[in-house]
Amino acid sequence: MNETYVTVSGNVVGDPVVRATRANVPFVTFRVASNVRRVDYKTGEYIDAGTNFVNVTAFRGLGVNLSNSLKKGEPVIVYGRMRINQWVNGDRSGTTVEIDAYNVGHDLTWGQSTFIKVVKPQLNQNDRMADPEVQDAQDQLDRDAAIVDDDFLGAADEPPAEGFTHAAGGNVELASADTDAYETVGAGSR
Repeated sequence: MNETYVTVSGNVVGDPVVRATRANVPFVTFRVASNVRRVDYKTGEYIDAGTNFVNVTAFRGLGVNLSNSLKKGEPVIVYGRMRINQWVNGDRSGTTVEIDAYNVGHDLTWGQSTFIKVVKPQLNQNDRMADPEVQDAQDQLDRDAAIVDDDFLGAADEPPAEGFTHAAGGNVELASADTDAYETVGAGSR
């Protein structure tokens, strides 16, 4: 199937709204108003030729970072996969344009921006768990836990460590399908 990718520049219509999927994956939605300007050849001046409104959705780390970065009225550039939806609601019908965002940033034609690198995106930047020192400590714990888990479970061809089967109450079978349902949020943002 062919996909359509677009780049839209415009202004954020309202503050981004944070939500979560049924699988508890965070995402953010917001609207962008993109004004079309053209030169009036009779007067030589720019005139507004209309405004296009686009719904934008951003998932996981990108969405979390956007919720902490964008505010109503700020100029942005959005790149992503476009989808056009036809809708009917009683006597009313219409068309909406949506973008599944892959990249979003401030449009620096209109101002300056400061970049702050985060290890793990946090929805609440005032949360004490968002502190970089705490995040570094959590990363170290995750690395240490992975080593301990590998040592505890042994190699895939080896039986579980002695006492593990007894402690678990009998035969233990680890299925990869059990871990497929989980995903690490923000893992791609490092």
